[in-house]
Amino acid sequence: MHFLSPIGLLALAGLIVPLIIHLWNVKQGKTLKIGSIALLGENSKASAKSFKINDWLLFLLRCLLLGILAFSLAKPYLKKIIPTEKETGWILLDSATFKEVFKSNKNTIDSLLNKGYEIHDFNVGFKALTLKDTAKHQSEKFDNIDYSDLLHAANQFIPAGASVYLFADRRLTRFGDELPILHYQLNWIPLNQTDTIRSWIAGYAGKKYEAKSNPSNTTYQDLHSGDEAPIKIAIHQAPGTPDGKYVIAALKAIGSFTNRKIVINPPAEKADIGFWLSADAVAANFKSSIKTNGTLFQYENGKIIEEPSFIKLDGRHIKLSKRITSSDSAEKILTDSFGNAILTEEKTKNLHTFHFYSRFNPQWNGLVWDGLFVKALMPMVISTENTAEFGFENNAADQRRLSARRTVDFQPGDIQSTSENTQNVLLQPLFWAVALLIFVTERILSFRKKTADVKH
Repeated sequence: MHFLSPIGLLALAGLIVPLIIHLWNVKQGKTLKIGSIALLGENSKASAKSFKINDWLLFLLRCLLLGILAFSLAKPYLKKIIPTEKETGWILLDSATFKEVFKSNKNTIDSLLNKGYEIHDFNVGFKALTLKDTAKHQSEKFDNIDYSDLLHAANQFIPAGASVYLFADRRLTRFGDELPILHYQLNWIPLNQTDTIRSWIAGYAGKKYEAKSNPSNTTYQDLHSGDEAPIKIAIHQAPGTPDGKYVIAALKAIGSFTNRKIVINPPAEKADIGFWLSADAVAANFKSSIKTNGTLFQYENGKIIEEPSFIKLDGRHIKLSKRITSSDSAEKILTDSFGNAILTEEKTKNLHTFHFYSRFNPQWNGLVWDGLFVKALMPMVISTENTAEFGFENNAADQRRLSARRTVDFQPGDIQSTSENTQNVLLQPLFWAVALLIFVTERILSFRKKTADVKH
């Protein structure tokens, strides 16, 4: 037997009440009619006392009543095991390709359905599907949601430990940087296993590359090595702060990776990019030192909020300890876990401005210690037409796939079986009924005892 509110058992202390009542048994003295009062002493008592239990049945009933009430307040319940007749689990597949997937995997899906599995759409909401849906045209599709987020969200819908069969391809472009930990047993049935080879021309860091991709890897070959103009960057930081050194280290890494020459604080030329790493307002002469249509990255000033959070960047969570209160006037590029702006973007006629509501400092966040710091700065340093798709890895033609052995990384250390279900049976109504019966019995016996004492 288990209890929902064990604190109710403290009421058992009330058992001392009937014990005191029955031990401190005070009886009123009887009046006797006699012929003479000469035999009575001056200090005769009108009552008598005895420290013993004279009515054990009433005593036990009252103790039992208090005990039953205490157990009722603790809300007792029993766990009832309900064995399942069929193996339960889910079949996950994309409703947009349901007909094709069912046609090529009919035997496997039919076998799972006979065991009691349910078909669900591998998409937002995980809507239940039936075989009749194979004839329907499913138009709603959310291609922008990666598999990592969907598999993690399924933890809220699928019973812990349940078996899940997923029919989907293993394209790496559909995954974030971190694989989710799942509370269910995932069995991945891969689709599109043909060794397709694709090629395309990619623009990166001001250069053109020929990309060739197959399921195991993607390679890039430089098509030409022209002499690109150097990138000129101006940096201003508040005195006594280390923020500038982190930015300079990241800029050197970008220059080394892209083979682009980067000049920091050019003495006589206008800068392509300016980093204002100070809470003070951007100085007019610093802003004028940036060329027309250049880029300005500036710290924002305001109320400092200290609360544990994180910055979601490229599918990963980076620790955030401090931020500056922000307005919603500009377009948000980075936010914290509460949706507050950390980096916003604003484009004007002559300047492209990034507003940063934190600091490049380990006391504010863990960004400067993470390899993603370089990747975060890359779109600001190397101009691209579409910063949202900056880099090689986001091309839709990328054929790389997650290897079969990596699927074990989805699983927790120990997954419990769901062959048995449990149901909690509340015993409180039964205890209340017994308490009522005992109370009625106690009142009847008590009334009879008083009647008998009066007659005597």
